[in-house]
Amino acid sequence: MKKSLFLLLALSTMYCSCTQKADSLIGTWTVSKVNVQFDEQRSTPELVKQIGEIEKQSVFSISNDSTLFFKGLEEEWQGKASLRNDTLFLDETAFGLWKNGEIITRTNSPLGEVIVTYNKK
Repeated sequence: MKKSLFLLLALSTMYCSCTQKADSLIGTWTVSKVNVQFDEQRSTPELVKQIGEIEKQSVFSISNDSTLFFKGLEEEWQGKASLRNDTLFLDETAFGLWKNGEIITRTNSPLGEVIVTYNKK
């Protein structure tokens, strides 16, 4: 009986922790930091700056029904958001990492990597 009670208590604590994290995702998220790590031999400082400025225009929001709406400079899309093991998924695709109240996305390209950090407004 004690084992069952302990297991139930542990599971409910884990559920509450996950629910609190998921609830704190609801709202509008804007870019707080962009880190463009491109191969210097394959890009120019102007391109790095331009990519950074484009990424700064991105914003997304997560509604109460877990719908994520993303709007970038040249694209818009939406899907269902879910948080699993500190990874934010959009439908079944990993979108970013949840870390210390921030969401961090990574995009790889032939030129290098772009890391964008979002904070909730």
